[in-house]
Amino acid sequence: MPIKSLVNAAYDVLTQEYATRGSSFEPVRFSDLLLKVGEELGMDDQAQLLDIASRFYTDLTLDGRFVIKENNTWVLREHELYENIHIDMNDVYLEDEVEDEEEKLGDGEDEDDEEKRFKESDKEEELGEETEEERILSTDDDE
Repeated sequence: MPIKSLVNAAYDVLTQEYATRGSSFEPVRFSDLLLKVGEELGMDDQAQLLDIASRFYTDLTLDGRFVIKENNTWVLREHELYENIHIDMNDVYLEDEVEDEEEKLGDGEDEDDEEKRFKESDKEEELGEETEEERILSTDDDE
């Protein structure tokens, strides 16, 4: 008999849970899923389960059949509605852009304030250059 992989055992456990509970199925916490997979594979040693926990978690996240929900709970993708698990990446990028703009503007500062600040700094630089030139000219006149 071939040895079942951790993710295949997890798939079987979640499929069985869903078949048993039907519409009252609740997502399964990772720790509970790890214990049930251990039982499925005949791994009674909890130290051994702890050793495989990180690899098992990584395998679950990479396997497209599983979906992580809130509070580190897991379900099978086939039992979830598309709207509940789909993330529109355009929204994510838009949120990042808005956050970046807010960071650039600073607290309580809007785009108009930022433009005024740049114009004022340009004026100060111009004035600073004129006074420097005037100083140079006045130094030349003194000699």
